[in-house]
Amino acid sequence: MSTAKSYNISKLTVWEAYQRVKANRGAAGIDEQSIAKFEQKLQRNLYKVWNRMSSGSYFPPPVRQVEIPKQSGGKRKLGIPTVADRVAQTVVKLLIEPGLDCLFHKDSYGYRPGKSAKQAVEITRRRCWNMSWVVEFDIKGAFDHIDHELLLKAVKHHIKDEWIILYIERWLKAPFETANGHRVPRESGTPQGGVVSPLLMNLFMHYVFDAWMQRTYPRCPFARYADDAVVHCRSEQQANEVMGAIKARLEECLLSMHPDKSKIVYCKDSNRKAIYPTTQFTFLGFTFRPREAWGNNGRRFTSFLPAASDEALKKMRQQTRCWNIQRQTPASLLDLSKQYNATLRGWWNYYGTFYKTVMRKVFNHFDLKLQRWARQKYKPLAGHKRRSVDWLNRMKKACPSLFVHWQVYGNDVRLGNGSRMS
Repeated sequence: MSTAKSYNISKLTVWEAYQRVKANRGAAGIDEQSIAKFEQKLQRNLYKVWNRMSSGSYFPPPVRQVEIPKQSGGKRKLGIPTVADRVAQTVVKLLIEPGLDCLFHKDSYGYRPGKSAKQAVEITRRRCWNMSWVVEFDIKGAFDHIDHELLLKAVKHHIKDEWIILYIERWLKAPFETANGHRVPRESGTPQGGVVSPLLMNLFMHYVFDAWMQRTYPRCPFARYADDAVVHCRSEQQANEVMGAIKARLEECLLSMHPDKSKIVYCKDSNRKAIYPTTQFTFLGFTFRPREAWGNNGRRFTSFLPAASDEALKKMRQQTRCWNIQRQTPASLLDLSKQYNATLRGWWNYYGTFYKTVMRKVFNHFDLKLQRWARQKYKPLAGHKRRSVDWLNRMKKACPSLFVHWQVYGNDVRLGNGSRMS
């Protein structure tokens, strides 16, 4: 006779979890089973997940460890669970997220339904106009260093379902498996790449920072996106005090402030005359710094504004180069639009939200690639830069909807030397 305790898990919840995993796509885990392979025996695979979770006998397999380069140098370790484990994690996320999310602070923006990075940038922009000082900080290896004991204390405080706590503990302890098959035990952290990890990170940071900040410095508003945050202060003295207090609080919770990504910033503009060495910071891909602006009276002034960071612009131009558009001569302009316009639109929808003019660098670079493509494809244009510019201008007028920036900027094509033809 089986002594395993039965847990009431709906098959419909498992099905919904699978639909979300499929929509999010993603790579295979250590079993090398892709979503397509998982679907070949879909009913059997989903039943196996449901049956094991319901009986308490579900043990997550090791997480495949993948290292990707960071923009700032070094490598970030991602953990990729198997497809079946992503389904299991999504089952738990579907059940606990509604109850946890309503607990979180309104200015926690990362990995939350109805919240976005753009909202965090927008509220930060407005607060920089009202408060002159910013404490920017980043947590060093936050996902890797979350203390399991502290996290489980928070989990058990809010979640009473025994089986959910059981599986969260097992996911936290599941080892990494490296490319050479070596298994690395995990005593802290939650894998960056796991389905339930961002929710656990937000729960942990709610107590480590958000709720603590609201109690300790209620007049210093903040915006946090996962492990990246900015806090607004009214004076340099207050900013120094807040910076020191946050550093101590993180250490108390067994985390550490990133020394190279944390600083105090003066939000300098036309009305702020103090001298301070640091007058810019980068948050969620946008660099906030003094920039030229135009008032309602038509006069120019300096405002403290966000725009796509140099690093983000560089990354977008690098992506454009990787497409090797000039070599795709068998393709038509319509084919190129179908292939790349969705990506260009995504860039515009995010980075074009604030200080739109800086995105010209990216789109002019793309147009130069189209000119090179045209000179390779059409013999009358070969070797003639100005003719290719004329050709692109005609295309913009005839088919402005092919590329998002043709609609935004209109007939503004650059020559390879940077001069403009309109």
